[in-house]
Amino acid sequence: MKPTANQLSGALKRAQEMRAQGEDPDYLAQSVIYLQRRDAMLERILLHLERYLQFGHPEEEHSKLIRLVDDAREMERIEKGAGKGDFGL
Repeated sequence: MKPTANQLSGALKRAQEMRAQGEDPDYLAQSVIYLQRRDAMLERILLHLERYLQFGHPEEEHSKLIRLVDDAREMERIEKGAGKGDFGL
């Protein structure tokens, strides 16, 4: 079941507190924070994808989609521990 905005806000706040206090033995707080950031990124991609499809594939939305997908890939590399521009070689 999808949490309400208040529930999600409270969970994120508590997760941040847990991480700050070093109280995350099962990595639940870390997972909540990671999934929230990833969800926000995917929501931005979805918004621009819907615009891209709705308005006949405008070039500006295509450019935004490319940048957002690149940002999502970079975020994934960073989360895996690779630095910017590090191709894992």
